[in-house]
Amino acid sequence: MEQMEKLWNYMQEDMKADRIESEIRRSPLRQKLEKTRDFIMEQQKNYKDMEEHIAISLDRKDAIKDALARSSEQLNNLQNKFQTISGEDVEDVRNLLADVDKLRKTIISYEQEMRRLHKEGNEFEGKARNIRHETAVAKQEFDRMKAVYNQESKEKKTELEKQRSTADALLIDLDPQLLAVYNTVKKHTTPPIARLIGGQCSGCNTSQPSAALRKIDAGTEIVECETCGRILLK
Repeated sequence: MEQMEKLWNYMQEDMKADRIESEIRRSPLRQKLEKTRDFIMEQQKNYKDMEEHIAISLDRKDAIKDALARSSEQLNNLQNKFQTISGEDVEDVRNLLADVDKLRKTIISYEQEMRRLHKEGNEFEGKARNIRHETAVAKQEFDRMKAVYNQESKEKKTELEKQRSTADALLIDLDPQLLAVYNTVKKHTTPPIARLIGGQCSGCNTSQPSAALRKIDAGTEIVECETCGRILLK
């Protein structure tokens, strides 16, 4: 029973340390930092995606310019053919007109796509400016908050180290196997030890079977609550 009482006393200080550690993790300032960091990373990703899209658009513009130049040359060649075709060659004229119409539609299609790409490029440029501005503002705010958080965190970590030292000092002469069970239970249940009150586990208020109560009274072995898994201490 003496070992169990030592473990209980250790748990009190261990839980205090855990609460301080939890306060560090759940710090509102830390959460703001993480949110701002995520925003900056998302903006950087968006900017990179936008750059890649713009690069593809620029390549497409170059390809369209080349295609327009070729189409314009082909159109000039077709127009020149009119001068060589006899008015009596109706079928040839009809075919030539069809080729000219098809080519003009192709040119119109290229021009429409070029205008779309140009408009899209202007929109992307505006979005890029907004992203650069918002990211710069966010970085400034992140740096400001980080400086404050570092100071706050330093004080909390000093408090945590002191509390951990207080808890560790209670580990002297504590059975390593008992501590191992404690750490195992703690992974899935906190606090890992519960007092037995009126035959019930004070952690989950579940009545314990008589066999478990006898083992606890005997104090010869570790007994865990069948419901919550906590180590039971009378």
